[in-house]
Amino acid sequence: MKILVIQNSVRDPVGILGDHLIYQGAELTTWLPEQQPNLPEGTFSGLIILGGHMNAHEDDKYPHLQQVVTLIHQFHTENKPIMGVCLGAQLIARAFGSQVYLHSTPELGFSPLAVVTDAVTEPWLKNCPANLHIMQWHFDTFDLPGPATLLMTNDICKHQAYRIGTNIYGFQFHLEVTPEIIVDWLTAKSDWIDTHYPNLDQQIHKQITIHTDNAATFTEQVAHHWLTLFPDAVFKW
Repeated sequence: MKILVIQNSVRDPVGILGDHLIYQGAELTTWLPEQQPNLPEGTFSGLIILGGHMNAHEDDKYPHLQQVVTLIHQFHTENKPIMGVCLGAQLIARAFGSQVYLHSTPELGFSPLAVVTDAVTEPWLKNCPANLHIMQWHFDTFDLPGPATLLMTNDICKHQAYRIGTNIYGFQFHLEVTPEIIVDWLTAKSDWIDTHYPNLDQQIHKQITIHTDNAATFTEQVAHHWLTLFPDAVFKW
């Protein structure tokens, strides 16, 4: 289970998601384009695309985005598992012909998520807590790709989690974060956020205390299910 992880921002590593994958035997190779101009060499059996501050269509400022889209097409053609988180989910949507654009309302902090009724058969959603809140940090949203099935939603941003085929998943929310990653984001937030969300730090620190445990359990369930999509996967219990 050799997995290529595309880390689009130095501030958004694979975090707790990576911890769960490694524990179950996955080998992760991370590509951080802003520090590494060339894609790591090797053959990979899965692809994870993480978040970032850029829009999914900003190829002029971030040329690597076109390369990421090409990789999505390649892994899909080879029927290899793909997971996209936040910007990663938006890039998968782009790769399948959808637009990514500024949303009417930013989502900053832990938001409630609801399972779409038809998605309850997904193994990682069968025991999903009714009060699940996951960290969000995004200004954009996307049109759901034609072949995608919507799995999770909320009242702020409709397209929260989706599946394409049997082995491609997109998550608008940040299931990978640890409290330390979130605190780092707060130290680097923009003046615009400070002006429009003056109490955000206090709100998110309180949310971390309340929601971190459930969020971590959810991430573990997602990681385990995603690895079942790999041939010859062997798990620790």
